Amino acid sequence: MTSIQEITLEGQPCIEMTAGDYTSILAPGIGNNMIRFRDNKRKMEIFRYDEEHPYTAPANSTETYGYPFLYLPNRLDNGILKVSDATYHLPVNEPGPFYNCLHGFIQKRPYTVVEKTVINEDAVRVVSEYVYDEQDEFYSFFPVSFTLRMTYTLSANDGLLQEVEMQNNSQHMLPCGFCSHTPLKAPFVDGTNEKDYVLCVPVVERWELTNRCLPTEKTHPLTEYDQRYNDGTMDCVNHNIDNDLYTGGMNTLNGKEFHGAYATHVPSGQKVCYEVSDEYQFWCMWNDRGVNGYFCPEPCTWMINAPNLTLPPEKTGYVEIAPGETYECWQHIFTCGQ
Repeated sequence: MTSIQEITLEGQPCIEMTAGDYTSILAPGIGNNMIRFRDNKRKMEIFRYDEEHPYTAPANSTETYGYPFLYLPNRLDNGILKVSDATYHLPVNEPGPFYNCLHGFIQKRPYTVVEKTVINEDAVRVVSEYVYDEQDEFYSFFPVSFTLRMTYTLSANDGLLQEVEMQNNSQHMLPCGFCSHTPLKAPFVDGTNEKDYVLCVPVVERWELTNRCLPTEKTHPLTEYDQRYNDGTMDCVNHNIDNDLYTGGMNTLNGKEFHGAYATHVPSGQKVCYEVSDEYQFWCMWNDRGVNGYFCPEPCTWMINAPNLTLPPEKTGYVEIAPGETYECWQHIFTCGQ
């Protein structure tokens, strides 16, 4: 069964998508956040979701509920954004001792839904856009217009696919760096213990960070702690994961190459699988001290403070596009197991 229907949550318009055993709820008004994603058959609540306050909770904390998509991602040192043809000074919204521009602004903007389609008996699609121009209050700091187009496809067989296109509408170079600050629920299988969850992330090298959470531009070989991500034995919660930043590599899932991460409920073997396109070269892990019932494996196309680093773009993931050009990437989240 597939369907798309408009619903209201706490007085606000949302879109409910159903495909097979999957149900999701999209809130275009909060950064086009997919605030709920559930596998009904496996009884898995995948994202952090507040049943009492399904809309106001993500509206009031846009980076810690649902499926937040960020531009500009991570941190920029003192709000400075260096592009090949300009230097921009963005608001510093992270208090001391950090003093950075944190997470950009797009996760707070209302998108316009431009398409709702039942593709077939197995899949549905919703397309939304945000046009960034002089009407946005952020434009006074960053006067580079663009259109961000996001397509969500929910499939009975393949789960949730997010495709993103960013088009440069300006006469300036447009930096393209994205991150999803995805809070996976712990526990994500109904009625289970949050202590029974482990995370597997393909990590290659660890980046050293300062006390302001900015890269020193030095990397370190993987320690025994870091190797737990590769081994799939890293506890998701009940200890503090605080911005573990790595260059990513290739994983395996069910004996096949898999460019992504996955979390497992060990007793049942049920997994949330998080596949990403090649543009996502980095992973940053965070779990809000490990005591709040969620954890964030964050795929990033560029690393923290990438525009301002002295390292080459092929090392930092920094990308910018010329006027009229388009940048594309995708993410794919699905369940598997018993």
